[in-house]
Amino acid sequence: MITVRKATNDDVDILQKLASELVPSSFKGVLTTAQIDFMLDKLYSQQALSDAIGAGTDYFIATFNGEDLGVVSVIQQGPNLFLMQKIYVNEHYVGKGIGTALFTAVKEYVRSKILPCTIELIINAHNPGLEFYKKKGMQKVRDTGLDMGDFFINEEVYSLELN
Repeated sequence: MITVRKATNDDVDILQKLASELVPSSFKGVLTTAQIDFMLDKLYSQQALSDAIGAGTDYFIATFNGEDLGVVSVIQQGPNLFLMQKIYVNEHYVGKGIGTALFTAVKEYVRSKILPCTIELIINAHNPGLEFYKKKGMQKVRDTGLDMGDFFINEEVYSLELN
């Protein structure tokens, strides 16, 4: 059985553990080891996660058969705009509905805030998870990039309108 809960400050250790396990496997073949390490340090250290929660980022953790196996975050970027970070799922459980449960949780959460609104996602065009988001109705709206300090990553913005 899959359950999804909204994370609190008490879950920072769990979020950091999930990120350290899931981010490298999610970006294998897409980003270099140095880029992945930079992301883990900049975005998923315990301090970065605590700061993000304090600044209004909401994280959701998916549990499957009692084990935490997936995570997603979302932050309100404007009156009717939300940015969803990529959904991370343990690679051994992809296709079991965990990503869908997290995506649904984000949509329900955003709907509870304000309607109509837009959810955006920034993703690398070579990310194997891109097809998942397209199947969920997200459509490419523009190209962008991510400045990661010593390097720049070309990415695309996908959008979903909620009414």
